Amino acid sequence: MRWVIIGSSGYIGSALSRYLLATGDPVVSVSRRPSGPQGAFHHQVETLSAKDCAGLFVAGDRVIYAAGMASVRECRQQPGAAELVNCRFPGELLGAAAAAQADSFLYLSSVKAVTPPSGQLAREYEGQPASDVYGGSKWRAEQQLLASPAEIRVNVLRPAAVYGECENGSGAGQADVHPVAAKRVMAWRQKFRVWGRFIPRVPTTGFRSFVALGDLLDAIRLIVESRCDREVFIAAEPQYCDLSVIGSAASGRTMKNSDFLTAIVGLVARSLSVMGVKSGLLEVGRSELYSSARLRTTLNWRPVRRYRQFLQAVNEGS
Repeated sequence: MRWVIIGSSGYIGSALSRYLLATGDPVVSVSRRPSGPQGAFHHQVETLSAKDCAGLFVAGDRVIYAAGMASVRECRQQPGAAELVNCRFPGELLGAAAAAQADSFLYLSSVKAVTPPSGQLAREYEGQPASDVYGGSKWRAEQQLLASPAEIRVNVLRPAAVYGECENGSGAGQADVHPVAAKRVMAWRQKFRVWGRFIPRVPTTGFRSFVALGDLLDAIRLIVESRCDREVFIAAEPQYCDLSVIGSAASGRTMKNSDFLTAIVGLVARSLSVMGVKSGLLEVGRSELYSSARLRTTLNWRPVRRYRQFLQAVNEGS
């Protein structure tokens, strides 16, 4: 069976393509770029519409929709484009894949599709549908795909914040880091080093869930190779991080939480809000915790990497 990776030039899509190719699986990469990963059959498209992807699918294909607008800011600035790429195109391609008698269709969503109860460990069916452009487009896509009468297995995977390296061939071979991910990590490291030099304290923040890229790729394979249908899974590590944990790991300096700084940040955020300026600072103390218990118990998924260890390794190796 072929794996068809929609959005093969992105962070997750490109890593998934190389991961599968390293294990000898046939891969069809689909993106707007003129070429794909070495060893894959590449299909260049102008858009991800069913029209541009006509004739792409064949019987037995395992289709992964890894494309989408992932930047919350870009989605807010271009709501129409976000709805098109995150929601409408997946529905179109599901229909085309089903018509070609593909085996399965996996939609890579986001934990941001649902707003979890603050401070509580959220599972797949807990919380409220997201109201922002990014999360809302993901939620609507999920509902549309899961409700489809198409005769094809359909599943949804919601990753927590994804980080790190793709180890080719399930851990064998040289680690491959997407340049955007590497740039993000180094930026965090530099910011915390400068901050920690003058103020070894950070605002008290809620905890956040993460998942390593390599563990996420393992989850994708497990779901696709199972016989699951119309299921929703969360992929997240069993440990959580707040700003002090991230800052200490990234900078190599001990950083502690400060309620005073939290109060200052909150005052600034509320002032900006009164003036009509939207700011994520108001969410600084909110915890977003997600449970992957369903994925672990149903498919025996075992995440082995941890975000703080990854940041420490990057800090020590640079």
